[in-house]
Amino acid sequence: MDVYVILLYVGIILLIGFLFGKLVEQFKLPDITGYIIAGVIIGPNVLNLIDVSALESLSVITNIVLGIIAYQIGAELFIPILRNNAKTVVLITLLHALFTLVIVFFGIWFISGQLWLAFALSGLSIASAPAPVMQIIKKLKAKGPVKKTVIPVVGLLDIVAVIVFALFASIAVGLVDGSAVNIFNALLFPLREVALSLIVGVALGTLLGIISKLFIEKAAKQDRYLTYLAFILAFILGSVFLAERYHLSLILIPLSMGMTFTNLVGKESFMIQNAALSNFGGPFIILFFTIAGLALSPSSILQAGLIAGAFIALRFIGKVVGTYSAASVTSCPPTVRKYTGYCLLPQAGVTIGMLVALSAILPPEETQLVQAIVLSSILVFQIIGPILMKYGLEKAGESRLQIDVF
Repeated sequence: MDVYVILLYVGIILLIGFLFGKLVEQFKLPDITGYIIAGVIIGPNVLNLIDVSALESLSVITNIVLGIIAYQIGAELFIPILRNNAKTVVLITLLHALFTLVIVFFGIWFISGQLWLAFALSGLSIASAPAPVMQIIKKLKAKGPVKKTVIPVVGLLDIVAVIVFALFASIAVGLVDGSAVNIFNALLFPLREVALSLIVGVALGTLLGIISKLFIEKAAKQDRYLTYLAFILAFILGSVFLAERYHLSLILIPLSMGMTFTNLVGKESFMIQNAALSNFGGPFIILFFTIAGLALSPSSILQAGLIAGAFIALRFIGKVVGTYSAASVTSCPPTVRKYTGYCLLPQAGVTIGMLVALSAILPPEETQLVQAIVLSSILVFQIIGPILMKYGLEKAGESRLQIDVF
């Protein structure tokens, strides 16, 4: 597609996304819900203002923003603070993932009677989307135990989700075509992807930390803002390239890079680079979520029918009840028990990537069914997930939002 047509589309997406974001804020809804709704409306499934052929060209923007957000999640993971909270974070991640997995698996198996579908959908159920989580936290200026729990859980959850998905997808395909399931290979490849992604991310973060210590921190304070922005963006773009070129994790590389960097530099350097990225990212956030809405179709819910509704309900119960149970086991404060689950509902990013991978190995008929169900779930959770997360953080008393007037 002509590059200038793409630029026109980007301008339309940015403007309409911004306007819808401001519109929904008047109803006390998160702006990103407006961005996603705008994408659905102007996308090929409704008004078709943005041609379906443009979606692939626009994917580079979503990958870059996802890299920035993953880096910012990693930058929040300061080891001395995590050390005091590590047991709680790991248990909440694993127990709520297990609860969600089990309830979705048996619920779908009971409703559909298809064992392969139960494996496929439960394997896709546990991942959460880091992008809306970080955006809502920043928008509300949230501070407190729920925020401190959610950020590391979202980071760790992606690792668990990738491994579980790979195993369950292999079993689902084996059940469909009647082939034997090789558990060793099913686990080997995701573990390799996770390990290599973490190694590359740590290496990049270490190099960035060394550059900061040797050069950036010695610059005049007024120069550090732009310098950090230039270097960090360059490293994030490099991490996106490496992930795409070598089939590594688009989230884990920049996440581990951010975590490594933030633990090598002082508080002042962290604050400067964090402010630089946050101020730079506004338009890209609008583009990211509006583009995410372009591919979502309201009609997919009708196509998927009862099973889609069941999958959405079961995932909701698994996330909320599972997190409450896990937080209770670890003696977390009442607000963490009650509201952390709401913050883990948004679904996209990693789930879409796993859905694409599953679609490539399932037969066409089974692929269409799974896509209709999962895309229905993504549509619902991308719209109501941020609303429920905002509700949870406000009820927990962690919102520091100053209402913007349009």
